[in-house]
Amino acid sequence: MTPRRCCVGRRSRYALAPGRHAWVQVARGALALDGTALAAGDGAAVSDETRLALAAHAPSELLLFDLA
Repeated sequence: MTPRRCCVGRRSRYALAPGRHAWVQVARGALALDGTALAAGDGAAVSDETRLALAAHAPSELLLFDLA
């Protein structure tokens, strides 16, 4: 689990090893995950990707789970 805070306009990337999956849970704020808008309380499952792109639209906090 990787807790993260994002400032408005900040973009970050997270690399996933082949065969790994991820769960992103937005605790506060609003952001885009690979172009898909997410708000506080939203979660997203990710499979078959090697990199996640995050962009904050508001001050945000999220949990990123890197799963087998």
